[in-house]
Amino acid sequence: MLTTFSAPVDQPLRGRESEMARIHDVLEHGRAGGRAVVVIEGRPGSGKTRLMRECVTLADRLGYVTASSSRAGRAARPARETRHRLQAPGHREVPARHHGPVRPVLVLIDEFQGLTGWAERTAALPRGLRHDHVVWVAARRTGMGPDPTCVLLSDPTSRCERIALGPLAPSAALELAADTLGALPSPLLLRLVEQFQGHPRLIVELLAGMREERSIVVDGAEATLLTNRLPDRLRARVRRTLSQYSSECRQLLCVAAVLGTEVEYEALATMLRTAPSALLPVMEEACATGVLRHDGARTVFHNELVRQIIDDSVPAALKRALYREAALLRAVRQPPVDEPVRVPPPHPAAETPGHHPPPLSVRQHQLLRLVGEGLTNQQMARRLGLSPHTVNYHLRKLFKCFGVHSRIDLLRAAAGAHRALSLADSREL
Repeated sequence: MLTTFSAPVDQPLRGRESEMARIHDVLEHGRAGGRAVVVIEGRPGSGKTRLMRECVTLADRLGYVTASSSRAGRAARPARETRHRLQAPGHREVPARHHGPVRPVLVLIDEFQGLTGWAERTAALPRGLRHDHVVWVAARRTGMGPDPTCVLLSDPTSRCERIALGPLAPSAALELAADTLGALPSPLLLRLVEQFQGHPRLIVELLAGMREERSIVVDGAEATLLTNRLPDRLRARVRRTLSQYSSECRQLLCVAAVLGTEVEYEALATMLRTAPSALLPVMEEACATGVLRHDGARTVFHNELVRQIIDDSVPAALKRALYREAALLRAVRQPPVDEPVRVPPPHPAAETPGHHPPPLSVRQHQLLRLVGEGLTNQQMARRLGLSPHTVNYHLRKLFKCFGVHSRIDLLRAAAGAHRALSLADSREL
């Protein structure tokens, strides 16, 4: 029977010393009577909420009162009651009921892009910032629509800090792994952790899940890897994170994961029944998840293990269909105009010595490629600027050339001809 393993909630914050130094400086500024805004940005799982929780702990030591509806504020808020209250942005502040010195106030906004009534609140936010002894700390997930933090950072009378959270350094990732396990990871386990490239949440979910499934044994001061199977807890975390993005983004990532490590834009656009230019916004969103990244002239999966998780989430039967569709698309890609392709006849045995089949025209190659995209005659006619009658005429010629009677058979025959021609050319060489 599996037991649920949870990492210690009081484990130290690792790898964010410079960020905490900046936050400490801002809190001192607010305690001295100033106003400030701190915006913490990062991809999913980069540690925004964890950093905010540490910010609340530090603010409490410095004498702050915390006003928050965020997870970080609720988790780290002191147990004692306080009479200091601050309403949400866009409302008038309630005066504190005390006669002593004014205490500084820390206001937390977790997942800043999710605020409701955004148009009304943004108009009132600058007014809320015109109060001394107030520090606003807002967390924002990058890539989730327009950036609203410019409203927070637009007040010239307030000090503004924007903190972008990147991956942990290797030494910090090792410390996080040791904190999660309560022991140092063995060299083999450490190599597995390093494949997540300093992503805090994935490292914690990996190790906690492997302990739940008993893929790791902790013996004294070292944790040893028994099997490198990725735990269900990690898979669920990846699916849960991707569910917060658009269905178009999830579809793109699933198809791209099946096709391989590198994103093939032409094949991806065809299989998604769209134009390559229409992929721009959804590719931007996919990169914002942290799953994809631009590697010079290529777009690749940032982490092979995450790609494997996404690929495994696609049903096997559907995956086979995607493989076949991608293979057909690669086979019927349009060649250069000045390089016609020789197509063997459908029955090689009937070919007479010295006979060579006529090459396909550029127009026929265009139609063959559009058939692979699944377009109708009318759609192909609009795409090529032809009449449906002309498209139908060329298709009949293609059917006759390959000796087939359906579009599926046409694509299969074209793929087989492409393979046969490649084999013949290799033999000639």
